[in-house]
Amino acid sequence: MERAYREYARLSATCNDYIRRALGDIRLFGAIAALLAWDPLSRLLELDARLQQPVTPVGFLVLLLVMALVMFFDLFKQSIFFFHLQRMRELERMLNRTAEGDTPLFHLAGGWPAWFHHHHAPIARIFWGIFYLLVVAFPSAILYLQDYAGWLPAYLGTACLVLFLHARCALKLLHSLDEQL
Repeated sequence: MERAYREYARLSATCNDYIRRALGDIRLFGAIAALLAWDPLSRLLELDARLQQPVTPVGFLVLLLVMALVMFFDLFKQSIFFFHLQRMRELERMLNRTAEGDTPLFHLAGGWPAWFHHHHAPIARIFWGIFYLLVVAFPSAILYLQDYAGWLPAYLGTACLVLFLHARCALKLLHSLDEQL
């Protein structure tokens, strides 16, 4: 039991580290948003000399791809986190069998799937919906307003494809929680 508890504590610390790093990635999204907004807003407000080359469309595409890398990397981290949670649930069952009392003493990993579906997922869906909308709508509006409408099909096609693939992978990963309920 001592060994099982040490492993449970180790996995718990590992999961906390994954959570901290995944939530820290919001800073990357903030930095990307600042980069995304600076050039088009400065051009729109003529804070900068208007360039003849289409820096904005190429910049939007590059930033979209960088965001996609961060988003998919977070899915990798979440997948590893879910794997550790599954192992922690097994240890919780073992530890709770030896604990006294009717209420399970260890229930962090065992309680996560239900908590996730009832409380976390609704907020996450709203966050990702707004994020997806911003990734599509803001650059599209700027491209249109700056007379780069010819770039709209390329940007919209790439954005929709990347966001569709991200959503599909995220849903597949989330369905793994259903298997664990």
